[in-house]
Amino acid sequence: MDDLMQYEPEQNFYRPLAPPHTFRLLVLDPGHVSHPVSIRLRVVERATGPAYDAISYVWGDPGHKVTIACDGRPFEITFNLFWALVRIRSVSQPKILWADAICINQSDLQERSSEVTFMGSLYSNASRVYICMGDAEDGKELQVQTVINDAKALDLGRHSPLSLPSDHSLQNDVRWYALGTLTENPWFSRAWVIQEAALAKEPIVLYGRAEFGYRDLVSVLRWLNTSPWAIRFGLSSLFIHLDWADWRLNAQNPAYAFVDLLSHAALLSCSDPRDKVYAFLGHPLAYPLISNNLVRPDYQKTPAQVYLELSNALIQHTGLRVLTTVEHTQSTILEDLPSWVTRWDVSLVMNDIFKVPNTKFSASAGRTASAPVFAGNNLILQGIILEKVQHSYTIHTSEVSGISFENTFTGEQRGLKQVLEGLCKSGDSPRMYPAPELAFCSTLCTGGSAFESNLARRAVSLAVMFENRGQAPKDTSTQENIDDALVYFSGVKAVCMNRTVVATDRGFYGLAPLLTAPGDVVCIIVGVDVPFILRPRGDAGIFRLLGESYIHGVMEGQVKGMLERKEVFEQSVVIC
Repeated sequence: MDDLMQYEPEQNFYRPLAPPHTFRLLVLDPGHVSHPVSIRLRVVERATGPAYDAISYVWGDPGHKVTIACDGRPFEITFNLFWALVRIRSVSQPKILWADAICINQSDLQERSSEVTFMGSLYSNASRVYICMGDAEDGKELQVQTVINDAKALDLGRHSPLSLPSDHSLQNDVRWYALGTLTENPWFSRAWVIQEAALAKEPIVLYGRAEFGYRDLVSVLRWLNTSPWAIRFGLSSLFIHLDWADWRLNAQNPAYAFVDLLSHAALLSCSDPRDKVYAFLGHPLAYPLISNNLVRPDYQKTPAQVYLELSNALIQHTGLRVLTTVEHTQSTILEDLPSWVTRWDVSLVMNDIFKVPNTKFSASAGRTASAPVFAGNNLILQGIILEKVQHSYTIHTSEVSGISFENTFTGEQRGLKQVLEGLCKSGDSPRMYPAPELAFCSTLCTGGSAFESNLARRAVSLAVMFENRGQAPKDTSTQENIDDALVYFSGVKAVCMNRTVVATDRGFYGLAPLLTAPGDVVCIIVGVDVPFILRPRGDAGIFRLLGESYIHGVMEGQVKGMLERKEVFEQSVVIC
């Protein structure tokens, strides 16, 4: 304790720090569970400060406050932090800790900006990071701890879930339900906690009375993610945690860039929209942007300024594939912020159509993008305008009624069975596909099963299954059809959430952003391997960018032949 510096002055909890050399720690006084919580603030040198542990938690309800003693005076914190302090506290020894809500003066924007710059090192230098998830509502936290230990004993690297005998006890272990409950904990849905756990030397989960390693938990969840029998236990996939669990290592996939981390984390929540970016700046993939001063935490900037500067930096650093992360609502597309800027506070879809590594699509047919030109807030690039959207339908999926489509112009709704029956009939509409029903079914899962001849049969089985909901299957073959239908339904739900299905002037089918409407156009931006939907502005060649799309029949480089036949041509496109 001798290497701790002076007390904070009594007349003020927070006096200005001397960045980058000093930061605050708290000393948690010992006590029993029922004793009041007492802490003392200290200022320490970053280079010579004492060993400390850090706390990762969800701030929780700001209205649910608990008063503790800080340097002998009342100090309010949220209940979740109070729970963490009580859970961590020793009965005999003081503990030196770092907790953001106490150790950062949250009302000082300059200090917040400065401390966020060092947040990664604060967690990576901590001896331990306590991940505090609160009490288990079902009281079964010890079941989580023991089932993790039992699964680890299998040597997960050598035994996949599929290799377990059908009668293995773990396949029907009720303790998995308790683990499923844990995966719904609010901690997993917050943005800041990814960095806090992933940079830790030793991240430890505190869950009620239970205690276990965070990376052990992630290993078991990753193992279960390959198991068809684990679905029934209600285990969330927690993709962002499975793929980005340890930032001390290089990203598991060398093709990843910083924008991919932001994209994978887009559905996570935080109270400040700027933290959709700042919460991830501790990752090594962000270092080039920070070292070149392209991105710097600054809470005195508006979210719009942060997003604009970041998008500009990402496009220059990573290329035009950054545009695949753009999403808009009906209101944001009307705002003054350029439409090519990724609004990280808009998170509509779970799965990107363009995925890294992209081995599936090549809409640009290998054409290399020239350097984009920034003209004020306009982005000028090369594009190929393919088609105009003629019809658009909002997609609805339901566990009760299946899949239906709502005409975005008339509001008319049609079920999957009606649509498929209509496609099988001859009509006056243009036909781009030899088998339009197969093309349509493939579009709904972004071509995930494009080469399966039974795809349309699966979709028909799905439509029939929902039409006959509640009726027992008549025979084994019917049950097999239902199983096939559910596999297809799962794939559709994964990509159709908050998207529309569209038909173009010449009859192409596609999946497009939710706000797509007739009159919008399909454009291939040269150098990017998925098409985009653009909304024309008054002047020719000027557009607003709505987002990425899947257009069936142009995803495998077919544009090359269209250019050779002079059906389309490359042109300058201005995105405003």
